[in-house]
Amino acid sequence: LATLCWYVLGYGVAFGETSNGIIGTTNFGISKIYNGAEYWGTQSDGWAHWFFQWAFAGTASTIVSGSIAERTKFHAYLIFTVFMTTI
Repeated sequence: LATLCWYVLGYGVAFGETSNGIIGTTNFGISKIYNGAEYWGTQSDGWAHWFFQWAFAGTASTIVSGSIAERTKFHAYLIFTVFMTTI
């Protein structure tokens, strides 16, 4: 679930071009990702950056799952995971 949300909306919100300087408005569903060396001044490509940030988005939701285990309903946790990995 986290991967799907990060792929469809999360990466674009976090790293897309901004209109107000706050929230990204492009690159949803990875419509533009650079595949080559020298991405943002580093020696990795856009896919490496996407996977690195995806790992943090997924981990953030799993940390919360350990703290709320058996305290909330499962569908409430799924809604939270969608929100957490998208925004």
